[in-house]
Amino acid sequence: MWLATMIASTLLVLGALAMLSLVIWSFAWRWHWPGILPESWSWRFWSRPGAGWGQAFVTTFTLAVTTTMLSLALAIAWLEGEDRARMARARWAEALIYLPLLVPQIAFLYGLNLLFLRAGISGGMGAVIWAQALFVFPYVMIALSDPWRALDPRLTQAAASLGAGPWRRLIAVKLPVLLAPILTAAAIGMAVSVAQYLPALFMGAGRISTLTTEAVTLSSSSDRRVTGVYATLQAMLPMLGYLLAFLLPAIAHRNRRALQGGSRI
Repeated sequence: MWLATMIASTLLVLGALAMLSLVIWSFAWRWHWPGILPESWSWRFWSRPGAGWGQAFVTTFTLAVTTTMLSLALAIAWLEGEDRARMARARWAEALIYLPLLVPQIAFLYGLNLLFLRAGISGGMGAVIWAQALFVFPYVMIALSDPWRALDPRLTQAAASLGAGPWRRLIAVKLPVLLAPILTAAAIGMAVSVAQYLPALFMGAGRISTLTTEAVTLSSSSDRRVTGVYATLQAMLPMLGYLLAFLLPAIAHRNRRALQGGSRI
């Protein structure tokens, strides 16, 4: 157990140091070897969003929010449909939605791109959203399915005994109680969407520029300071999603110890 903890802690520290180095590079102006810190600093690469990272940031944020909300709505509809129909867990159907995670993206997206080209819908935001949802939805479903199915059925039974219909039980009971798992699934979906490179490249036909596509391009043949700006923004969006997933349930459930995982007296 201690070995796993040590490995996890080491990886966390290395990841934090890598992120810190990207932030430092994005503000560095002169940094000569073997200096520990830059000799001079500059806001130059952050001060002109319209000429560089601004459009890529807006596009990435739009794709992440739209794809995550779509995937979250589909996952809730799937799980709520199982509850209302009193169906058992359909593992064969879940295996189908996990298929895009098992098949190599380059092979899967090549065929999908040909289909989109024949249908005349390739090269736009809609095609990229559709392609990203194929990879975001499985992660959202994985994160949300177990907490949803573990919800105490007595809560909805009590609401039904008081005359609440299916929609009211969903909105007034299930969603508030499951706020933390829902926001966690949304944060995971947002992180997956931001990290998608091939779906944006293939389905966008090179016309949709995101922080990830720009960062990959810049990492091979560009100024490290510009790359640091894009990589910092690329990491900032998932971190913002996880921060909201942590803070919002803590604020909403500050007077409900059971929903915070606290023990009962």
